[in-house]
Order: sequence, then structure tokens, then C-alpha cells
Amino acid sequence: RRFSETIMELSSGELMETFLAFNWNHGYEQYKERIYNKTASLFRTAAESGAVLSGVSEEQVGALTSYGYNLGMAFQIVDDILDFQGTEEEIGKPVGHDLLQGVLTLPALLLLERYPEDNPIISLCRGEEPELNSKRAVEMVQNSSIIAESYATAGEFKDEALRALERLPDTRERRSLLEMAFYVTERRH
Repeated sequence: RRFSETIMELSSGELMETFLAFNWNHGYEQYKERIYNKTASLFRTAAESGAVLSGVSEEQVGALTSYGYNLGMAFQIVDDILDFQGTEEEIGKPVGHDLLQGVLTLPALLLLERYPEDNPIISLCRGEEPELNSKRAVEMVQNSSIIAESYATAGEFKDEALRALERLPDTRERRSLLEMAFYVTERRH
């Protein structure tokens, strides 16, 4: 059942991304729903399925489900930050690629919120000089506190993932999951 739900969530996330492309009139809640469906649902399913198949208690299944959800959310937010902060060599695509595709990520949404007037993202979404407006948006994000705020949001999800693991016994596997949570929010590609 969970695998079927995940396939539906992935499809829903892809459709949301397509239908919301170049639409600057959506907010954080829709963003969270989209990144859950597109990415975090896979992390959740992996963690939950491993727990169920290993026969652990319902409490431990719940802990690992929460861990997977929160780890996936943190992972995608960091991925979205790297689209503004990384280099093409690090992220494997040009900086600002998502933005050029009309995909509004957390840094883009924060830029829209901070500068509702004369915003290069709105111009880009209207089809006005996409390359120039994408470059301008990336520079505005890089020269503001938006990257730090976005990392703080990813950190909140990481902290929730870590709290979920507190319900599990102290084992080598649990320590491995803890390390993964830190890696996800500190990675550069």
C-alpha cells in the first residue's frame, strides 16, 4: 500500500511542479506539499518500509517514518539552496537552472516575499528576459540573508528528524541515521 501511495505522491508532485511553473502566486505551503510529494515521500517510504519489514514496534515505525519525512524535506530544501549557491561543477547543472524552468523553490519564494515590487522572478515568469532576470534573482538571493534563512528551515526539518530518532535504541544503525541527517544539511552537491 505504501509503495502505491508513494507512486501517486511522486506523480502528484511532478504534476504540481508542471502546473505551478512560472506561477509566482503560490506560497510556502504549496512548496512544502510539492517537495514532500516529489522527494520526501521517497525518503519516508524507504525509512517506513525498512522499519515495517524488520518487524519493529509501531512506535519505532512511527519514529522512522517521521525521520524519513523530515530528512527528505531537509534534503530537498538544501538541493534548492544549491541551485542558487552552488557552482555548475558542484550541482551538475547551471546555477539558477530551476528558476529558468519556472520552478520556484524556497529561496525564490523568500525573494518574492521580501521584494514584492520590481522582482526579477516576476519578470522571468512573465517571459521577460529570462537569462538576465534569472541572473539578477540569483545575485539578489546571494547578497541577502535568504540562503541563511533557507538553511535554517532545512535545519528545522533536520532537527525534527533527529528528535524522531531519540525514540530508538542507541545502536550503530541509529548513529548512522544521525550522521546522514547532518550530512544532508551540510552537503555541497
